[in-house]
Amino acid sequence: MNIIHHPAVAAVIAAGLLSPASCTEGPETAAPGAEARVDLVDGADRRPDISLAIEQAERRLDAGREVAVARRALSEVLADPSVTPDQRDQARLAMSRVLEAEGDQEGAIAAVESLLGDHVVGEPWPLQRAAERRLRLLVTGSEEKPLPEEPSGPERASPFARALARYFPVPESGPRELTVTVVAFGGSREVSERLGTFAVARAIRALRREACPRCDDQVAINNMSHGTDGWAQIPASRPLLGSSLAVFYFDLGNQRIPARYDADLPLPTADIVARLEKGEGLIAVRERGAAPPAILIAAPRQAQLHVVEEALAAMHELPAGPVAVPLPDGLTPAEIQAVVRTGFAAYRTCYDALLERRPAAAGKVPLSFAILGDGAVADARVDAAAATLRDATLERCMVEATRGLKFPGIGEKTTVVYPIELSPGG
Repeated sequence: MNIIHHPAVAAVIAAGLLSPASCTEGPETAAPGAEARVDLVDGADRRPDISLAIEQAERRLDAGREVAVARRALSEVLADPSVTPDQRDQARLAMSRVLEAEGDQEGAIAAVESLLGDHVVGEPWPLQRAAERRLRLLVTGSEEKPLPEEPSGPERASPFARALARYFPVPESGPRELTVTVVAFGGSREVSERLGTFAVARAIRALRREACPRCDDQVAINNMSHGTDGWAQIPASRPLLGSSLAVFYFDLGNQRIPARYDADLPLPTADIVARLEKGEGLIAVRERGAAPPAILIAAPRQAQLHVVEEALAAMHELPAGPVAVPLPDGLTPAEIQAVVRTGFAAYRTCYDALLERRPAAAGKVPLSFAILGDGAVADARVDAAAATLRDATLERCMVEATRGLKFPGIGEKTTVVYPIELSPGG
């Protein structure tokens, strides 16, 4: 059984007022069965009419009716030469919904992939996040993306970055210029920078200095690093993948890459999942001929990925085959903290109720609880001996909120003591 205590870092919840959200009326929708018509007049500025036509089609799709009418309207928009790029993107995204409503799931996915692929990775566009959410929803059934990792540390070039340097040879003739492009799907940029895992440009410079300390190296090295939220940007990144170092982060949660992208990965997803379900991390590298290699960093849970990347960064050579990485037992403090933070809104509600009775109430409420093997919470209580704020109603409310938390299931029990600091002005 693991026991985790947070003695130094306490969560602070400041009480405040939440102003009610204002409500505004939107445009009226057409009555069921009625067909709204938008006339696009030649020679006029048709952008407002086009936007209205797209909006009406989307409303039909929201209501789950008149899919054929929505398809016809969107097709007319996409065929109109006056449509703006943003309107075209919106219509294409809506057309994916039409395909889904018609039962063509694969067509709906392909439509979003095509939309993402027509935009340059690293250059944000208005509907990028909406398109990525839709792709995640269509392929996995969930729009959720991984939570960001905590930032850390200084930059350096790792032994593994030095091993990767040979994939980016400096031209012996012509312009003395080199471009190093790294595209990472998922993961934590902060962790990679701290470890210097893919600091290939720095590694190349260091190796050249070591080879010739007195040489006046005139090589210009352009470093292009594209970090993405995850696999939903694979379609948009295809133009880069043929010349870039490709890094794929994979876990059994939100960063689980769908099997439709197996051709891009060093191993098929079925093999990756089978290895991760044994409880170990995984490193795999695939040579790609004229292109730099594709690299896989995988772990059962997102919070364990940094351990696998640390093992990769320490390698002096690229592994010839898949490498299993031992992982520490138990939940990490970062995982526990992330889940407890999801309960802060409920804790604040409990505290606001106390402030109505005791406006100056403040202090520490240490929560003690057990996380069972399936991630459920048991034995939740307030550690009365360590508490500096006591109120029976507050304690009951906070204990009840804690019981509702859900942690990753790791198959073993973990006992946690988590202090919550409450202050009306903090």
